[in-house]
Amino acid sequence: MTFLQILFILASIGFIFISWDLRKRNKITLLVFIAIILGSIFVLIGAFNIEFINAFSQKVGIERGAELIVYCCIIFLWLAYLNLANDNQKDQAELSRLVSHLAIRETLEYLKTKKLPFKDTEEKQKYLLHVRVYNEATTLKESIEQVIQYGFTKFLFINDGSNDTSLELLEELQATHPECDIIICSHPINRGGGAANKTGFSFIKQHHQLLNIEYVITFDPDGQMDIWDMNAFLQAIKKDTKKNIDLFLGSRFVKGGSTDNMPFSRKIILQISRFVTRLFYGVKVSDPHCWYRIFRVEALKRIELTADGMHYANEINEQIKQKKLRYQEVPIHIKYTEYSLHKGQKNANSIRLGIEMIYKKFFFK
Repeated sequence: MTFLQILFILASIGFIFISWDLRKRNKITLLVFIAIILGSIFVLIGAFNIEFINAFSQKVGIERGAELIVYCCIIFLWLAYLNLANDNQKDQAELSRLVSHLAIRETLEYLKTKKLPFKDTEEKQKYLLHVRVYNEATTLKESIEQVIQYGFTKFLFINDGSNDTSLELLEELQATHPECDIIICSHPINRGGGAANKTGFSFIKQHHQLLNIEYVITFDPDGQMDIWDMNAFLQAIKKDTKKNIDLFLGSRFVKGGSTDNMPFSRKIILQISRFVTRLFYGVKVSDPHCWYRIFRVEALKRIELTADGMHYANEINEQIKQKKLRYQEVPIHIKYTEYSLHKGQKNANSIRLGIEMIYKKFFFK
């Protein structure tokens, strides 16, 4: 018996015992466990009878047994990578859950000092603006001042670990606008757009009665969104007298919608995203990654996000279909500036987002 045969035998036995232990501790999926056991048994038999591997290889169209072993190793490595990726995703989700819990707890401590419940005397005070903030000092104050001038007074800011002066500007808005109910929920570290949404949505689900709200507006303070588009949203909500619509989705591509200075490459990417959303999730949304939206609180309570990054938009589209949420698209106007293009989602990230979509759809457990 050669040294290589002995090495194969020891490796196979080792893999069997290790996979058995990992499976007992629920560290690997059943599919990975079965693949490792069968592969290890196959290599173990082949180590004692090399001709068996050669004969088997030729039956499946591979000339040499050594090549088959290499292919099997590649498959095992791929399965191991998927398992590690699953564990990493779960660890990241747990970290975000902890960060979110701490942020919400600190916010509630602050709210104990305010007179409760929040005021609810005018029509626009049925709305809460959910605003993610990450290093938005350049445009934050001007954007929110415009919203306040429009007449909205209830804000939930999720400061996602900003390292510029965004938090100071939010606290300044709190001090200079006592007529507004401004809530600041701060992550101690940056966790991503999806994680910020998870924190905000979780807070709203738990405390929407305290906030005296019926609708949640998701809004970005990077200067792209036009607050005057709320006229179209409010008109659509007013027409929904029976409250049959769960979500009002802003769209740049329905009749009346438009953009300023949108790069041609961005148009192509958005068209592809529309096709992929229909293919993967069966939702006929014309602008699946636009975040200018209004959720009825009862609908938002049914949405569960897991992604820390930009995949959250795909999760919402998927749940629109799964949970049969009724939606209506509303025309909006998006302004692209040098700042917003630099600050926002990069075209190159679309490839990574597509990979994450496939991974989450077919491989993540």
